[in-house]
Amino acid sequence: MPTYLTKRGATYYFRRVIPDDLRPAFGGKRELTFSLGTKDRAEASKLCRAAAVQSDKELDAARAMIASPSAVNAKPADAAPIDREAYAAAAFAALQRKRDAAFSAGDLPAFDAEARENLELYQAMLEGGDNLGLSLAQVEGMQRATKALLTGDGAAVLASAAAVSRERKQAVAKSETPMLPELIDKWAAERNPEARSVDMWRRTCAMFYGVSGEKPVGAITKADVLAFRSHLMAKGNAPATVDSRLNHLRSLFRFAVEHDIIGLDPAASVKAPPAARRAKEARLPFDAAALKAVFGSAIYTKDERPNRGAGEAAYWLPLLALYTGARLNEIGQLRPKDVMQEVYLDGDDRERQAWVIRIVEDERDGLTLKNASSNRRVPIHQALIDLGFLRYVDAARDKGQARIFPDLKPDRYGVITGNWSKWFGLHLRQTCGVTDPRMTFHSFRHDFKHHARACGLDRAVNDAFTGHESGGEGERYGYLEYPLLPLVEGMARYRVPGFTLPPPPASLR
Repeated sequence: MPTYLTKRGATYYFRRVIPDDLRPAFGGKRELTFSLGTKDRAEASKLCRAAAVQSDKELDAARAMIASPSAVNAKPADAAPIDREAYAAAAFAALQRKRDAAFSAGDLPAFDAEARENLELYQAMLEGGDNLGLSLAQVEGMQRATKALLTGDGAAVLASAAAVSRERKQAVAKSETPMLPELIDKWAAERNPEARSVDMWRRTCAMFYGVSGEKPVGAITKADVLAFRSHLMAKGNAPATVDSRLNHLRSLFRFAVEHDIIGLDPAASVKAPPAARRAKEARLPFDAAALKAVFGSAIYTKDERPNRGAGEAAYWLPLLALYTGARLNEIGQLRPKDVMQEVYLDGDDRERQAWVIRIVEDERDGLTLKNASSNRRVPIHQALIDLGFLRYVDAARDKGQARIFPDLKPDRYGVITGNWSKWFGLHLRQTCGVTDPRMTFHSFRHDFKHHARACGLDRAVNDAFTGHESGGEGERYGYLEYPLLPLVEGMARYRVPGFTLPPPPASLR
């Protein structure tokens, strides 16, 4: 059957699906459907083709109305005259696509037959027949395009004109896409990222525009992204930093693709060169010399408490990280109630008690974790107990403190250890003399994993301590229900070879 022709019982109907974006102009209707009032196949075919031409006009009008609502009430005389050449070229390109689809479906003979009948219809219109509401320019354009497709007469000219028209439309479409700052606003409104993430994305886009020049998202090319990568590498940025910046762009471009703002992500395959990814850039655990430097500083030997070190946090946070493997923010946000005793059964089924730290997410109290598997409990190492950590927590509990380390002040993004982390970085480099950039506060976590393995701890127990994703149930639900016995036994075996504990803080001696 010709396109859009269908049959209900013995009667033929016209049926055409309305594109999703045009349905508002038709009151939400999904289809244009009506009876052709005939049971004769040949007559229905002719009526269907005429109805198809009319529906093309209705859809074009709806598209124009949605694109420019103010034009709905404009008088026909106010409409801009149709460019015959451009209209014929566009019609030719559309017919080419339709013929290609028919060829792929094995329906080329039917397409050719329909095109010939349409050509006769357009000729009849030009000779004074019913023009179905089309303008003379539109009828002439359709006739010329159909004839060029069937006979080849003028096809090369129309094909060239269609290509130029497509390029112009693409250029207009690219210029009408948002600029990067506007795209960030749309992305942030939908994805609701942290404020610091939005700031990082804005900095990256400002850097990108500094290299490529300001241009709409649709005009950004892969060459622009490659030039940006080269610029970052030439400035001496580490490959991980380059990839981070490119990931910022990628997330925005993917968002734009998902929302039909652009067709392709120009940064999809652009990454820092693999040859530049050096192992020396990975974080390292603290070696014996670095640990001696950190825990031999005046904080531990003279009970000094630097102003930016947040009081007792300067003393306890490094020790907690070394003996729990926890992330900085996980221990910085601890509450007194997160330190408790739990009951478990030993190997002989006798009840035992162990002090544990519960590392949990609590939205009401502003406690956040990296992922679901980070919810866990960690037995408190005897070294921390010997230094007086439980007594320190009891004192905080007696004072009614909301946090164990009340002097920690959140940064402008609300991260409770954000400012403290900056202080520790300077303290580590300038005071302790640990200058290797691969060693940071996170190195304590690497130390814990390394020494836990050296002590022969099972990998599952090691992951349960640190809340690492391992592909098991812990990854989905966390490790709060992990059996306590292997954790207690594992923590009892954990030791840091060659490390000497510093003295307890003066307030607990």
